[in-house]
Amino acid sequence: MKLSAFAIGLLVLFAVGCGSHGSPQFSGQPASADEAFGQCAFCHNTLAASLFAAGGHGGSLDLTCESCHEQDLTPGFVGPGHRSIPACADCHTQQMTHHDPEAGTAMACLVCHTPHATANLRQVRESIQIPSGETVPIVFTNEKGLADGGFASVSHPGTGVCEVCHTTTAFYRSDGTGESHYPYPCVACHPHSQAFEPQ
Repeated sequence: MKLSAFAIGLLVLFAVGCGSHGSPQFSGQPASADEAFGQCAFCHNTLAASLFAAGGHGGSLDLTCESCHEQDLTPGFVGPGHRSIPACADCHTQQMTHHDPEAGTAMACLVCHTPHATANLRQVRESIQIPSGETVPIVFTNEKGLADGGFASVSHPGTGVCEVCHTTTAFYRSDGTGESHYPYPCVACHPHSQAFEPQ
């Protein structure tokens, strides 16, 4: 196979410009979880690695552990009970929690969301404890309404992120029953900002 002068020129340019560690303006390897999350990663390495792989809290590596966990992290002074956990509302001022009509109280954000890494969209937990007390796996990989990995599941009715807790609703119940309803994303009519109340 014969290379054209243009192709040879491109190869030389890439070899000179990139070398083995990227181009001159981006030399070296990408940051590691340790570099992104600092000394917290020394003990919390599994969490730091998975959070780093997910792109950080809310998709931002700008938020380090210390952004939410304020404490003295001096080596030798960190021990049991060293963490300080702020309320979600400290940063998410517009957050709304879902109202559980049976309990008569609002549910905390952390029932459905995790501040750390998850394979699901919108930092939805990979398992949620439902009102019966059982913990069930959650796959929320698309924001379609009636779709596998969405708000209500087609293949496994009762396992969608919304329907998994519903026992008395008219539509999409956790036992896989309920009347037919709109197949659109639930939040179109039940917005998160309004605690999922129908609009």
